[in-house]
Amino acid sequence: MLNAILNAENLAQKGKLEESKEAFTEILASEPTNVRSLLGLGIVCFKLGDNDGAEAQFKKILETKNNHLEALKNLCMVYAARKDKDLALATLERLTGIRKNDPEFLAFGARIYQAFGEKQKAQESVDKALELTATNYVKQNEFNDIKAHINGLPLPSKIKKKQNLTVCCVPGMDSFIHENAKRLALYMNVTTSVSTKAEDHIKNILNANVVWLEWGNQLTQFLLSQTNILGGKKVAVRIHSYELYDGLVEKINFDLANDIVFVSPYMRELFKQKNLPSAANSRLSVIHNGIDVNRFSFIPRDGDNHNVAFLAYVSYKKDPMVMMHAFSRLAKENPALKLHVAGMYQDPRYAIAMPHFAKKAGLDERVKFYGHINDPEEWFKDKDYILCTSLNESQGLGILEAMSRGVRPLVYSFPGAEDIYPPQYLWTTFDDLVNLYHNPPDPKEVSDFVAKYYAKEREIGSLLKLFLDNEQVNEIFDFAPE
Repeated sequence: MLNAILNAENLAQKGKLEESKEAFTEILASEPTNVRSLLGLGIVCFKLGDNDGAEAQFKKILETKNNHLEALKNLCMVYAARKDKDLALATLERLTGIRKNDPEFLAFGARIYQAFGEKQKAQESVDKALELTATNYVKQNEFNDIKAHINGLPLPSKIKKKQNLTVCCVPGMDSFIHENAKRLALYMNVTTSVSTKAEDHIKNILNANVVWLEWGNQLTQFLLSQTNILGGKKVAVRIHSYELYDGLVEKINFDLANDIVFVSPYMRELFKQKNLPSAANSRLSVIHNGIDVNRFSFIPRDGDNHNVAFLAYVSYKKDPMVMMHAFSRLAKENPALKLHVAGMYQDPRYAIAMPHFAKKAGLDERVKFYGHINDPEEWFKDKDYILCTSLNESQGLGILEAMSRGVRPLVYSFPGAEDIYPPQYLWTTFDDLVNLYHNPPDPKEVSDFVAKYYAKEREIGSLLKLFLDNEQVNEIFDFAPE
């Protein structure tokens, strides 16, 4: 009997599927409960496109061996091939329930979840598989490929030789770089250089092929003057907004910068208007800051719609007193509305003026001040609207994080806002604001908008196309760089 089974399996391995099917069928005619043969026949049927036949064999195994892992796994694949989501996911839950901490089954589960558009569950499953195989280099590579595929990114395994990237930034201004550095590390050897000392940055740059200078500030001004250090390297400078308004970019010689990156089209236009000769040969690109849509995942609203959020460093740039007046106008529309203000005061005057206004306007019971919060994704869970009254934003990262959660936007149409948000999310006058409040976008639509245009993976893909040479880009991407 064993020789017959081995022969049937050998035929399958050679691609002689019909002959293998006949061989397994003959074995089962005399021994109908032979698990190995049932499994082999089921797999052969599946490869032949006979999903019904495959299902029948795997179910026969499970009749006597309820927790047979390979039968469950293959049955799950049958249902996935049929696009039967309910049966596939139910079978997957049964499988992973038996082997909760088996990285192989977790990685398999990630693929199944992905096939049915359950990206968050797919992400969680492969992340757990990666955590369980932290010391296994081979499995880390395999599972990182799965994770990249889930997120629509190129497979890291396609990189034949990693380039060395150094990211330079001063302390306190490095909040944007660490998550990106972590994700880019799958494709490049990344060093984050966060220091006030020029010598620290120079030391790290010496070993780099690619240099990313975060912010167009005094550090970037100094480093771009170091021809002997940066000469021959690919150099990218990322500009946000304050550098443009405070006159910092005019002090920088951009001759050594291959690329100057902006987080919004409006910021790029402001830079172009300065007509800086040293930037004439630099490529000017827009790469939006990305949102971790798994961290800021969608939460359905309960329909009460009573909580308005304002999250930002409280400074003149956010126009917080206009925000208070805006809420006062909205409060007249709905007596149940409450305003939740989170963020540190960058000017102590606002710590006095905002509560003073709330009390004078009869809103002190309807306005809550939180100060700094450590967990914005948790804080957004019960918020229904995010109110923005900013004089200007390069992008409005906190707004987009809230939107990813399903919080409806009430965004003042600041200069450049129309390049970032759809017009139906914007207001100019208080009458516009009231109209937007009464006719808000659907929470799921809002969350899907962020996932489509501002997901972190989109940012990482754009950065890779910027940092890698054309040959490597063509190797790992299915399309040429833009």
